[in-house]
Amino acid sequence: MEHWMTKIDSMVSKTYVHPLYPKKGQNVTLSILILEPTVQLAVSLVAFAKGGMYTIACTRDDRNYYHAEIEMPEKEDLFWYFSLVSPIKAYYYSKLGLQGSIPSFHDCFRLIADLQMASWVSGSTCYQIFPDRFQKGDASCGAKPGQYSFDGGSVTVHSFDEKPLDFEQGRCLDFFNGDLKGIENAIPYFKAIGVNTLYLNPIGVSKTTHRYDCCDFFHIDEKLGGDEAFANLCRKLHENHMKIIVDISINHTGTAHPWLQKAITDKNCLEASYYYIQKDGSVACWQDVPTLPQLNYNSQDLRDLMYRKADSVMRKFLAEPFAQDGWRLDVANEVGRRGKDQLCQEIWKEVHAAVKTDNPKAYLVGENWSDASFYLQGDQWDATMNYLGCSRPLRSWMGETDRFMCSGWGHNPSPTVPYTGFELAQALESQLASLPPQMWYLQMNLLDSHDTPRLHNNKDIFDWDIYSGCVMLMFLLPGMPSIYYGDEVGLEGPYGSVESSRYPMQWDRKKWDTRFSSLYADLGVMRKRYAKLLAFGSWKIAYIDNETICFARYDEEQALLAILNRAENAKTITISNGILRIKQVGKGQTVKVNDDALTIDLQAKQNCILKCSC
Repeated sequence: MEHWMTKIDSMVSKTYVHPLYPKKGQNVTLSILILEPTVQLAVSLVAFAKGGMYTIACTRDDRNYYHAEIEMPEKEDLFWYFSLVSPIKAYYYSKLGLQGSIPSFHDCFRLIADLQMASWVSGSTCYQIFPDRFQKGDASCGAKPGQYSFDGGSVTVHSFDEKPLDFEQGRCLDFFNGDLKGIENAIPYFKAIGVNTLYLNPIGVSKTTHRYDCCDFFHIDEKLGGDEAFANLCRKLHENHMKIIVDISINHTGTAHPWLQKAITDKNCLEASYYYIQKDGSVACWQDVPTLPQLNYNSQDLRDLMYRKADSVMRKFLAEPFAQDGWRLDVANEVGRRGKDQLCQEIWKEVHAAVKTDNPKAYLVGENWSDASFYLQGDQWDATMNYLGCSRPLRSWMGETDRFMCSGWGHNPSPTVPYTGFELAQALESQLASLPPQMWYLQMNLLDSHDTPRLHNNKDIFDWDIYSGCVMLMFLLPGMPSIYYGDEVGLEGPYGSVESSRYPMQWDRKKWDTRFSSLYADLGVMRKRYAKLLAFGSWKIAYIDNETICFARYDEEQALLAILNRAENAKTITISNGILRIKQVGKGQTVKVNDDALTIDLQAKQNCILKCSC
């Protein structure tokens, strides 16, 4: 390959597409960078729109960018590649890179018009909270011992220095009485670690600690402080320029919900149509969990109640006095699915239309553990909790058996052979390639959640150096990193059950693991300092071998390079600098820089982020 061919770059990022989120009929400028061409090139944009193919000659500026302008189609997406014609041969540049054959339509770059996107997400840092286990702030609210019985158990109340009960003993009724006021009181803490977005697990009226068994969608659980406490929390967060996302399951209710109680007693009532009443009179439940009866979206009245009407559940909390900023959608790929009923995408398209009518910048992030690309085309969800493209591959890089290769919902995985650098790169690139590129910047990237064991508590495989690299990459991937409460202090919680992933927050700073608190705080500062770059900057796998991978975020002015390294011995790696164009690397790392390459000396298992100027 000739030298100039290694110095070509383009992708759907702010560097190469302007505007990145255009309107229908708006002109958009598409660019490609070609450094140091040693042959005369005729560069053209080849675009597909309005049923035809359009070839537009590009103009070159003094920075070696070649630009062409085209109008966004009114009724379809825009697809394109670039042609580079030399005196002896034609080349083509698409999302596959430079090649000598004409790209297929599938391999073209793609741009969607009129996306109603939550633009604030891409530069944010999120913090997930399981409300009952975070912090007590209001002594006047909370569950009381023996307050009620449910699902074979009775309410117990615990202090924050105790541990959650096993399911068979606690039945998800072991309350620690964290509340919304406690979350509000922690706003200075969130800001100190660089967090500007909160994601709360469900807070609706419910019987259990997890609150996925909702029995009143329209109000906030009084055990957490009720509607007034939530309105106060939202107001305080917004005053501090922070956002809030709340978890909801529109897939099911709890068995204590008045709709179900009425449906059981009167099979001919309207509410009976909200559920799947079976021939034997029983109610079908999600995943056969007997406390979670599934909702039946063949009912148009149910759709109106949940999301279509202006005063529906999902629209009520987007309005004042709450004005929350989005929803996390529980078991989102299972909603509306039972037997012959496959209403899932239909429902989410309706939810998207309804929610975005009230707030085009509201964030809809769906739970999906596998490929969510069907839902991420711009008309359903904005994002997924990125298990497939972040949590699962990074856990595999650590040497943990994938959740779906394990029994018991993946809470006690055995050690396995770790991913190689090539396998990790393939996992990252494959997931990103499956999405429309404009959606990259909205994904919620995570390692842990309320549904996973905390990776740092896997005593069989934990290695601080390798773990720190995983966290660094989570903070660099396109999208928004999400910290599960307590990860930033090394919160305990052994493997083996979902209850162990929901330990109460540790507020005694003497018990914090300062390695964790320092790492997360430093990365929070980095996210703020490099917010513009991390929001919509380009990305690439800059280096791979069996033991090491370098993931780069870059634009015309700056670059951040996350180096994940599991090598047992010191090594030297060489990273191509043709596209990155790095001129200087920040202090703290031995790096030789020239126009063609960066040569980096790494200690055994050294993981780091290089902060570079271009």
